[in-house]
Amino acid sequence: SYQNLILFPEGKLAFCGIPKVGITQWIQFLRFTFGARDYRAHPHSKRDQRLLRFDSMREEVQFEILNDPEWKFAVFFRDPEERLLSAYLDKVRPNSDNDDEVANHFKSEFNFTESPTFSEFVEAIATNRTRCPTGRGSRRDKLYGADWCADPHWRPQT
Repeated sequence: SYQNLILFPEGKLAFCGIPKVGITQWIQFLRFTFGARDYRAHPHSKRDQRLLRFDSMREEVQFEILNDPEWKFAVFFRDPEERLLSAYLDKVRPNSDNDDEVANHFKSEFNFTESPTFSEFVEAIATNRTRCPTGRGSRRDKLYGADWCADPHWRPQT
């Protein structure tokens, strides 16, 4: 999937952003380079950033970019333990920087009545089924833990 591939056309750079690995700041920087006056604002709902997402381009343009040797592709990874702690602090534990809606989403998804401790959060991810489509007898009907169907903030980076 190319949903997090963000393009810097002037530099012919395609950057694969991963949640909890600085994607918000990269999109803010991209918007800054294009002169957005509100580049410091939360960028994920801004219309202009969608214009530079690979998955929003026509298939012919995507093909050209993927096959043009002048385009460079980059991705940054983050230590998985640090990333998981960051996801917990930023998305699960209520604080002044996130809204209760985000924290409440996690609580309801894993049937917590209160915000979980970090240990409870890790245990919930490790032992609960993901939302992968399952088929009777398929290998996917036994998936537990952090896999490709887990929340993007703590699913595997590769």
